[in-house]
Amino acid sequence: MRVQAIPTPTVQAFKRRKFNPEARLDVIFVDSEQISEGSVDGGGPTREYLRLLMKAIQQSSIFEGPETDKTLALDSQALEGKLYTQIARMISVCAIHGGVAPNFFSERLFNQVCDKPTARATLDEVSDVTFKEKLLKIKEARTVEDAKAAIEEAEDSLAIVGSCRIITTLKQRDALVQSAVNFFVEGRLNVALQQFVEGFTTLGLLKEMRAHPDLFHSMFVKDVRPLKASDLSTLFQVSFSASGTHKRELENQTVCYWRDWLIDVEGTII
Repeated sequence: MRVQAIPTPTVQAFKRRKFNPEARLDVIFVDSEQISEGSVDGGGPTREYLRLLMKAIQQSSIFEGPETDKTLALDSQALEGKLYTQIARMISVCAIHGGVAPNFFSERLFNQVCDKPTARATLDEVSDVTFKEKLLKIKEARTVEDAKAAIEEAEDSLAIVGSCRIITTLKQRDALVQSAVNFFVEGRLNVALQQFVEGFTTLGLLKEMRAHPDLFHSMFVKDVRPLKASDLSTLFQVSFSASGTHKRELENQTVCYWRDWLIDVEGTII
């Protein structure tokens, strides 16, 4: 099990009965000797704290997967302590009070929170390497007899996910594998997801996310679209001098150079 990255005092603060997510946050940073910096929170310390908190959330034990494509992980201790709910509350506070977006949800996780249909689960999404190898062996079996032998080898694992069954055709083999994949990717996480979704009711965020999922998508899911010249050119509004003046001629030439440069470097910006 991964070590929980979120500081214990933060978790305790969000669990307090008197914690009011609607109240203004006041943050004071202290050194290793618990001496405060003495600065008044004019918004800067709060935003920095929320940024650091979001980074810790991204590394917490309730998520797994690539850095910018996280799904929920099954953590029994976090489930028992309702940490899923608390972390979703933290994300809500970070987003609304500080404008700090998670930007690391997988497409599946975002759709689950927004109660939207999800894509069919695939074998590639099974994070348990050993279980994945067993399922792959079943899937790649060329005959029913080979598939039965592979199923027998994986019997204990398949029994845990409720997919252990007798097959007589390769079509049934495929259905067995898909059933196991579905349970691993989504089914076993149902309770954790319910807790997670509950946390987003904080400050009414869940209601808004489900009403306007397209508006929140870029906040939660990292945009992997390549940067285009048109994206940059629309960021600026040129204030031209009067038409017919020498300044206007120079400005027109400058704008042409700018647009030519954007076209030349399009697709090379990382």
